[in-house]
Amino acid sequence: MSGTSEILFEYLRDMFYNPSKAVLDIEKLDGDFVMLGKGLIYFAECFSQYNELAKALAKGDLSVPLPPPENELAAPLKSLHASLRHLTWQTQQVAMGDYTQHVDFMGEFSNAFNMMIEQLSERQKKLEAEIETTCKKSAALEQSNQLLTNITRYIPQQIIVIDMDTREILLMNDIAKNIVDSNAEYMQEFMRMIFERKDADTAVRHNIEIRYNQGGDEHYLSVSAYHFEWSNSNAEAFVINDISNEKARMKELEAYAYQDTMTHLYNRFYGMITLNKWLDSKEQFALIFVDLDNLKYINDKFGHTEGDVYIINASRYLKAFSSDAVVCRIGGDEFMLLAPGIGYEDAYKRMNEIYRNIQNDNYLEDKNYFYSISFGIVAVDKDTTLPSSDILSLADERMYEHKRLRKKSRKA
Repeated sequence: MSGTSEILFEYLRDMFYNPSKAVLDIEKLDGDFVMLGKGLIYFAECFSQYNELAKALAKGDLSVPLPPPENELAAPLKSLHASLRHLTWQTQQVAMGDYTQHVDFMGEFSNAFNMMIEQLSERQKKLEAEIETTCKKSAALEQSNQLLTNITRYIPQQIIVIDMDTREILLMNDIAKNIVDSNAEYMQEFMRMIFERKDADTAVRHNIEIRYNQGGDEHYLSVSAYHFEWSNSNAEAFVINDISNEKARMKELEAYAYQDTMTHLYNRFYGMITLNKWLDSKEQFALIFVDLDNLKYINDKFGHTEGDVYIINASRYLKAFSSDAVVCRIGGDEFMLLAPGIGYEDAYKRMNEIYRNIQNDNYLEDKNYFYSISFGIVAVDKDTTLPSSDILSLADERMYEHKRLRKKSRKA
């Protein structure tokens, strides 16, 4: 009896403390203890499965195989294992953004876990709202950047973006860079003109024209300015056209429009513009009306080629009146001189000199005709109230009077 008890005790002790050595030989038990021994062996097997599962759960290992269903001893641990597996799945769902999960497990842990989920849900909503706002801003910025890219890519003008507070150049397109790289003074002159205008006008006008001199040549820029924010900077985008060539062509066209093609003097149109402008600004000047004598006779007798030479030679002498005089051919044989800052006496003296020079032109040495001019002078001062048409009529009358007097003197 004592031997059987000792065998069973040692088996139970090894089962708890040294399971690998826990072996029970049924044959060594007394007959009355055989069933007890078999029961202890089954219990030891169930306990071993229970113990393995408990150790795995203690380490957080939920992948351990579960004891079979007949092991009632491990049933609570199996239930715990199932709850932990479900909690793990719920945690994974929360990690993926599913904040609808709700835990009913382990009392205070459930409360803390559920509170954490609610806080995460609120943070998620705020984050989504911020993301939506950021996406809208990013879309707007992308649209602006795309617009700016298209502008710099497809528009052939120079584009320069400047921080108007710091004067930092924020952007230049390739066309502007090429010009700046090849002309060191260009950007310096452009910045000077822009900020001089800004300081004077407190703001850069949207459409301005800049003229500057470089190397003795005049250059013209047509500039359109557009204000906008650039990364919180007070920026101006300047779209620049170099219109120097257009200006030069315009001057040529104006010269052509204002010029008499034969003599290269000003024409009647330009003369009348100048006359009216000087009258409006109350200038002091002399208006001299000149007629070429004998032109019809030369044309009829010697041909229009000789008549054209007469006109050109007379024009040359009239142009020498003074460097600031506006000399115009206003008809076939009629001319008008506008001489600023001169009175009647001085004008008459100079015209008499021109009269003598024309008569003694070298071209007449072997000709059977002569050159001569008749002229009428009107002195205009700031108090003159006569319109341009009346002044011209008066000069015309005086010219004919001058012509009559010379005819009488020749007859006498």
